[in-house]
Amino acid sequence: MTPRSLFTIVLKIIGVLFIRDVLDIIPQFILNIVDLMQFDASGQGIWAPIFTVLSCSIYVGAAYYFIFKTEFLIHKLKLVSNFEQDNFPLNIHRSTVLNIVIIIIGGLLIADNIPYLCRSVYLYFQHRSLGDVLSKSPDFSYIIIYSVKILAGLILAGNHQLLVSYIERKRKPVRVSNETELKE
Repeated sequence: MTPRSLFTIVLKIIGVLFIRDVLDIIPQFILNIVDLMQFDASGQGIWAPIFTVLSCSIYVGAAYYFIFKTEFLIHKLKLVSNFEQDNFPLNIHRSTVLNIVIIIIGGLLIADNIPYLCRSVYLYFQHRSLGDVLSKSPDFSYIIIYSVKILAGLILAGNHQLLVSYIERKRKPVRVSNETELKE
């Protein structure tokens, strides 16, 4: 493994972590929009969705550069310029590492949000049973947010090969071989 391929793997892992953060931001954005529409907020209420969109766009841009423009980042940051050794004795293919990372991130999304979902369901039913006393309807939005995060983790873990194929396909330029041209 060369230093360039090692840094390519590391930068792609960082990009996938940015995607995980985007998946955490999206449900919060939806909650902000629902709260804004529900409470008819004045000028102060509009800032939360604006900052959420701004931070989400920064994360998406960073994820795009880390995943699909890794060569550009390696060149601009001069990551491979001062290495004495040309090869490292590590023989793991890039797609294998990306598969492992996507499965781990999906698992972390699931593991992080299951306790919150259970707590939100418990509080929802507890609040619902006290509904006659409180006269306010229980909040269902957190159950939706944690369910969406768990679903995103399941999608990441279940479709990791599809995601890695997409990332690898974007990395490699499409080439037409002479055999294909001869057959047509």
